[in-house]
Amino acid sequence: MSRAWPVPDLDPEAPLATNARRTIAVRTAELFSYAPVIPEAEATQGLHDARIAAKRLRYTLELFRAVFGDEGERAIDQIKTLQEELGQLHDHDVRLALIAEELGSLPDGAGAEDDADDLKPGLEALLDQEQTSRAKRHAAVVKRWRRLERAGLRAALVRLSATPLPDSASR
Repeated sequence: MSRAWPVPDLDPEAPLATNARRTIAVRTAELFSYAPVIPEAEATQGLHDARIAAKRLRYTLELFRAVFGDEGERAIDQIKTLQEELGQLHDHDVRLALIAEELGSLPDGAGAEDDADDLKPGLEALLDQEQTSRAKRHAAVVKRWRRLERAGLRAALVRLSATPLPDSASR
């Protein structure tokens, strides 16, 4: 798993909103650094890291809910959906690895291990089914990502991180 990007210039003496904006700016950049990875079906670790980055951004927005208001709530909803879809994709990757590991553990050839001969076709069929399901899930992730890009999620997050907030929100 990738490490969270550090948030520079956090100031314990600064208003909450100032530090919230700085943190959202970094978490937004961190998530969108995975934009080139999203369409890459075989980039399993990168896609998992994108899920973790989405989770960090979502939790940060939730932590600072009072600071970011309705626009923050919309971003939370959008990021939560992306995070869930990336999580489902990761679930497929885990299942694929488990099935492949089980297949690899079966002894080669017939003989005393007749049970292995019985298991292999079923595991191969399960592997094929899981690969097909994963391909569909990845296509859905790419579609979701593109929808979020068209909806201007990044621009909305940048606005949240850059817009000075009213004095009452900066405490």
